[in-house]
Amino acid sequence: MTTATQSEFSALIGKDKSYVTRLKQAGRLVLTADGKVDIEKSRALIASTADPSRNAAVEARINETMRGESASRSTGSGQTSQQENIGNSYQTAKAINEKYKALTAKLEYERASEKLVEAEAVRLFAADLGATFRGALEILPDRIAAELVPLSDIDAIRAVLVEAFEQVLLDLSQKIEKGLI
Repeated sequence: MTTATQSEFSALIGKDKSYVTRLKQAGRLVLTADGKVDIEKSRALIASTADPSRNAAVEARINETMRGESASRSTGSGQTSQQENIGNSYQTAKAINEKYKALTAKLEYERASEKLVEAEAVRLFAADLGATFRGALEILPDRIAAELVPLSDIDAIRAVLVEAFEQVLLDLSQKIEKGLI
């Protein structure tokens, strides 16, 4: 295990001492019992907790360096500490956040382009449509009974019924069209 003071670590990574202090305050440094910085683990923790959208070139260099050092110094434990897994949760949270931002933007776009409507509005429209259809069917006998009484020909009765049903369906389809526009 290679260690360094915070000043030495700042020089090693090419950053100001204040940057290393901020890393320490943020819990992004791995310190030994004597207060020195564990260089390898700290680099790994810094890389894994870094914002992937910033400083991509620097992060790639740090990752390459870490891979080279890891190959030469195998820990052999096979398990990672809790501090080493912190980056996974940060990057996962960042990815989830970006995904939900994209989904929200898509949802707003679909609402604006009228490809998507509120479920409650659809329920109300469907209930209104059903009530209209039921009402039209309930008054249909009263509306056509007088026309059917003088008819004795089955084809003539059928023609009157077909015309009445077609009118109900036409009114319903016009209501649907108006509701969707």
